[in-house]
Amino acid sequence: MKMIIKRHQTPQNLTAIAAGDEVAFAQFYQYHFERLATEVFHILKDKRQTEEVLQDVFTTIWHKRENLLTINNLEGYLFVLARNASLNQLRRNVRQARIELDYLQEQDRWSDTLDEPTREERYLPWIDLAIEQLPAQQKKAYILSQFKGKKYLEVASEMNISRETVKKYLQLARLSIKSYLTKHRDSIVSLFFTFLIF
Repeated sequence: MKMIIKRHQTPQNLTAIAAGDEVAFAQFYQYHFERLATEVFHILKDKRQTEEVLQDVFTTIWHKRENLLTINNLEGYLFVLARNASLNQLRRNVRQARIELDYLQEQDRWSDTLDEPTREERYLPWIDLAIEQLPAQQKKAYILSQFKGKKYLEVASEMNISRETVKKYLQLARLSIKSYLTKHRDSIVSLFFTFLIF
């Protein structure tokens, strides 16, 4: 039987949510999710990140549910939360794009003389070594996310940690990998030229 959700959230709904009623919060979630998703997707243009941002928003609301009774304009409050979370994610995307661009440019400077397929094949072992140097939890989170394609929440559930911790692990892992490759670039270049000579 399909759950019928009232068009407007009543004070009783918010009172129930503030008191920790998970059923009332599930109704609240279903009522607001689609409209907020439209706003977030308009900013991020990415379905996966839209879902993850909204999971964060609703998790925040649940953790601070007692405050719902003090908010005069609930719709405006939710849209501000969603918009701010989206812009924060957009900033993280920009930072990550810059890191990846720097990495690719540096890689190109190291091995301009190699053809692309050969360069990719010879560079992969160094990436594997960089991953092996990661702390155990960072390594596991990175492999689950990057190689097994799991979402943050799936990684968090499998590792029994919070989603924010997963995001932090992945950020640290990417920085560590870049640092490792940069630190060993002389060895990598030497190996490339060895292959060229022989």
